[in-house]
Amino acid sequence: MVRQRSAKPLFAGSIPAVASIQTPPGFNFVATVESHGWYHLAPFRWEKKVLHRIELLGGEPHALEIRFARRALHVRGATDSDELRAKLNRMFQLHLDLSEFHERAKGSPSHEWAAEERFGRLLCGSTLFEDAVKIILTTNTMWRQTVRMAELLVAKCGRGGAFPEPEDIRRFSAEELQQDCRLGYRAKSIRALADLDVAGYQLPVAGQPETGDRQPLTTEECFKAYQKLPGIGPYGSAHLLAMDGRHDFIAVDTEFRRFVRERYHGGRKVADATLVRRYAKWGRWKYLAYWSELWKWG
Repeated sequence: MVRQRSAKPLFAGSIPAVASIQTPPGFNFVATVESHGWYHLAPFRWEKKVLHRIELLGGEPHALEIRFARRALHVRGATDSDELRAKLNRMFQLHLDLSEFHERAKGSPSHEWAAEERFGRLLCGSTLFEDAVKIILTTNTMWRQTVRMAELLVAKCGRGGAFPEPEDIRRFSAEELQQDCRLGYRAKSIRALADLDVAGYQLPVAGQPETGDRQPLTTEECFKAYQKLPGIGPYGSAHLLAMDGRHDFIAVDTEFRRFVRERYHGGRKVADATLVRRYAKWGRWKYLAYWSELWKWG
């Protein structure tokens, strides 16, 4: 059996609150939500162009329904607040300036569609911790198992169905997480990642200092710092950077190898370095250039 914290009714007996948040020009809501598999993972639920999610706001779970109309996100289930705006800004990468990528995409037959459809934002978790945990759940497994592990982890550790924060994970041992959430060896990494929060450690973010006494981390420094995190290797580091809108590094995995070999090398086995070099001309947009091709033709 999976233990779950009891959830009290959300906004019981009251009129649901609605917040409205403007989006950047050309924002493509559907393409952002469906940009990769996160919308299949709890606590996200995507139905009829409405994104559902239970989110902690002020420490309490709120059932959000997120729609898009008239260049704005309309959020049912929460009142407007700085916390809500910060979390939605991260989830939909509203801060990201894609103008340079779209301008370069116009000159590439394989990518000009991305400029026309304003593709390029990735759906993220509301915290870097959530994205790091979900990346760990994708390693060395089938996608349906990733979906199930995320579902069980939220059910066991989350408050009222929200994605668990580090302190929620720390309530359970790695052995209990492994057994009840079917995490396998990933349980130790996820528990260790949650333990980093105990001493006030914050996950490194490019553009922000790792400690109060340092200069902001460059993208390259952050790429190296992420690899020191439990369960996060080069693949996970590149993926985490993409969650921050930084596409300097490609997350090399079996899907990347399969796609590039089939599309450009007739299915022949080619060294990883050769595959990655194909996107070198894109500079800091390498990963997004590859991802937009995979999204369109993969």
